Amino acid sequence: MMMDRWKPITLIGGLLALTMSLATPAAANSNPTAYNTKTQYLTNSPIDSMPGSCVQRRVYLASGHYNWALIMNKAVDPRRSNFWVGAGWYSWADCLDPISGGQYLHTSTLDPDNANWQTVAVSDKWFLGKSGNTSWGSYLDPQ
Repeated sequence: MMMDRWKPITLIGGLLALTMSLATPAAANSNPTAYNTKTQYLTNSPIDSMPGSCVQRRVYLASGHYNWALIMNKAVDPRRSNFWVGAGWYSWADCLDPISGGQYLHTSTLDPDNANWQTVAVSDKWFLGKSGNTSWGSYLDPQ
């Protein structure tokens, strides 16, 4: 009779352990996604005589593979997938230059402190549907 009282507790404990093991996330890359972004007012009808805008930061990147994408508000433009970078410090800059045709040329560069490594860049053009405060830049997502 004493054994019967412990069966529900044992069963509940077993179910709890099973639930916790299923809810435990798999190992993931411990490095968070890095962002280089700026929010500013942009017109939806830029012309090439307008001044450009840049945002820059210093970032330490662990060696490994990254996905690099440009972002404009909620739009994401993947430019390089699964590319490798060496561990070290980088100057990371994003620049937005108004060009003819109502577009912006967005260029993102990674310039390593290591003189033996090359500066790399990605770029693309954006059209804005409406003028207003706009968040833009890029991100590096470790894989």
